[in-house]
Amino acid sequence: MDYSDPNAFTLPYQLTKQVRRDVYPRLEPTQSELSAKGKTVLVTGVSGAIGKVIAESWAIAGASGIVITGRKTDVLEGIATRLRSLAPPETQILAKAADITNEASVAALFAAAKEAVGKIDVLINSAGSLHLGPIGGVDITKFFNDFQVNLLGSYLMVHNFLAQADGVGTVITITTGAMGAVLPGMAGYTASKLALARIMDSLHSEQPGIRVFQLMPGIVQTDMTVEALKPYAKDTPDLSASWTLFLSTPSAEWMRGGILSVNWDLEEMEAHKDQIVRENLLGRAFLNAKLGKDGHPWS
Repeated sequence: MDYSDPNAFTLPYQLTKQVRRDVYPRLEPTQSELSAKGKTVLVTGVSGAIGKVIAESWAIAGASGIVITGRKTDVLEGIATRLRSLAPPETQILAKAADITNEASVAALFAAAKEAVGKIDVLINSAGSLHLGPIGGVDITKFFNDFQVNLLGSYLMVHNFLAQADGVGTVITITTGAMGAVLPGMAGYTASKLALARIMDSLHSEQPGIRVFQLMPGIVQTDMTVEALKPYAKDTPDLSASWTLFLSTPSAEWMRGGILSVNWDLEEMEAHKDQIVRENLLGRAFLNAKLGKDGHPWS
């Protein structure tokens, strides 16, 4: 691997030849195709770099209602003020602190959301937790906090979203390419994300009216970015934000249930849509072997 290449940790996860690391014309949030008019959205983890910009992009796209949540009320209010400066005057904005790992807190969040903006059409699970340390060498509570936030928190959000969705809606979960690798010191993070991926797979299978997507944001400079990866953190949070807008549109129907990367070129994907769907290239295989009656066809 050429570690001097800023794409060194991006290329191994590429589906398309074209590598995208910032917003391009097809994904400009101001274009009419990505309009969020008439849609309500709830975004978790808005105190983080990615969640904050996601909320901003939905404001720019003219969502009818935006609900943002995190743990710190003062931070949320500051972001809400920013959203009001970006959104049309008629956009309803609610900033409500919540602990997404607490069932009662999440239920209260959705109750407040219903009163403020009505039914939530799109849920974006952007909150995340990453504690570094080897197994046996990291505080047990910190290790399992990754499971509490990444797995339990996302599950509670989905559970309450479904209760008010009337069988129709969109769930977009921010995931990571790291879930497909074994990275020393990141077991809690990668294992929780891997388990979450299977829950999202099941949600897609069980709820035909719910549009389910998992989105890899690339390598973004955030408080969670591992030190060794910071030289390669060239992906903008704006790219993830624009992808969430696109995934909420009918143009993304053929991607339902898939795991996607912001680094993939959307137009190139659309040009190869038939093959991607036919070969299920957006699905996460359990094994790379071809399972079947006669076993893997060894060469």
